[in-house]
Amino acid sequence: MNLTYTNTIAPEDFMRLRNIVGWTPIAMEQVENGLQHTAHLVCVKDGDQVVAMARILWDGGYQAQLADVMVLPAYQRQGIGKEMVTRLINWLQSQLKPGWRIKLSLSAAEGKEPFYEKLNFRRRPYEGTGCGMDQWLGRE
Repeated sequence: MNLTYTNTIAPEDFMRLRNIVGWTPIAMEQVENGLQHTAHLVCVKDGDQVVAMARILWDGGYQAQLADVMVLPAYQRQGIGKEMVTRLINWLQSQLKPGWRIKLSLSAAEGKEPFYEKLNFRRRPYEGTGCGMDQWLGRE
């Protein structure tokens, strides 16, 4: 393995990763817009092949979301996901100004919660908070 970490990904590679890991299909235009509005991302390549990526969505204030943490199955359990998330957290921390705090949220895929707990994320609900929730909106 000859892994390199970059901060860019082609929309086609993003879509390929989504398909391989079995995520809900989305339109290419949505991928392009989403990547364009990403605050920061980490992409991992083995040679020329994209094998993993993750990104941060951030409003520039106090709310950020860790999104799209994807690692090809053959590359899982090798520390790649941990390295990507750590790099993204470090980048977000580098954006902090004196007195600032940023809430970093995520929606873990079912069964992936222990991975994030090792990176200091807490499951919701916990004291004083409700559960994380989401919904898909669509139009045919």
